Amino acid sequence: MNLLDIYTAAHNTQFQNRCRVAAWIAAQDIAAEDPGTPNHETRMDWSKRALQDNITIKPHQLAMQVLRNPVIAADPAGAADGDIQFQVNSVIDAIIAIG
Repeated sequence: MNLLDIYTAAHNTQFQNRCRVAAWIAAQDIAAEDPGTPNHETRMDWSKRALQDNITIKPHQLAMQVLRNPVIAADPAGAADGDIQFQVNSVIDAIIAIG
């Protein structure tokens, strides 16, 4: 997949929505995590905002974080939900840093 294809995928509303649901699930997991988790306070703050649908990361920015995974980038429309969730979980700290 070339760069333009990745850009186009990141702006695809259906793909963005799948990424948003994966981020929401990650936010739920963070809300239930051990308070001893590194960076817990920042993660909890983001989690609360995410669950209230009040985060600043834009849908295409979130999708771009998911598209960092080359398997997903090769076929965004065909990517398994579990792969998208795995990628969100893998880059959650970068997502939190963005907003």
